[in-house]
Amino acid sequence: MKKDLLIIERNTRDSLTNLLTKEGYTVCAAETTGAGLEALKRHKITHTVVLNAIAMRTNGARTCASLKLAAPSLPILVYSDQEKPDKADILVRPGPSIRRLVNSIEMFSPLDRKSCLCYGDICLDEEKQRVFTPKGVTHLSTKGVQVLKYLIKKKGSLVSKEELFTKIWKTSYVGDMNTLYTHMAYLRRAIEQDPSDPRYLLTVRGKGYLLNGK
Repeated sequence: MKKDLLIIERNTRDSLTNLLTKEGYTVCAAETTGAGLEALKRHKITHTVVLNAIAMRTNGARTCASLKLAAPSLPILVYSDQEKPDKADILVRPGPSIRRLVNSIEMFSPLDRKSCLCYGDICLDEEKQRVFTPKGVTHLSTKGVQVLKYLIKKKGSLVSKEELFTKIWKTSYVGDMNTLYTHMAYLRRAIEQDPSDPRYLLTVRGKGYLLNGK
């Protein structure tokens, strides 16, 4: 049976299960790590696992390790006021509302290619500001989305630094492009398995950039 979320937490007054059900998610709830692992065998989780480490009174490290071993491709979101466990994909700290948690969950919602801009291995979900690559899903800044969208539309053609800077930053001044270099480094970290040896976002020395889709 398909479920949007697997939530692992003890039933408390701060239950995320109740809050996220009200947000419209279909939820499979488990009160222990073992019960969560059993639930993974019975249900197809489409979004993510949410571990309420606060309710479980744990840092979540062992639970995350067990979940990753059982379902390596399933994202794990940890709701905690402690540090992010190594095997967790994202840490969400408690806030005044549930919106931050919902936004983080949505980053892992299933990809609808019809609504995305794709080029080879790279799929940009402009609305949710996220990019899908073989590395996984990564949230992008507004400028990151704009830069990647522009390069995708060029479909592998070389784009000069000056063209990219003037088009995205809406300026004719190209004397100082440190802002561009910073954003390109950020984008490379977002989409590359090894940013120091890029496969997709390539620099043509002295000329500009091109996006290799495969």
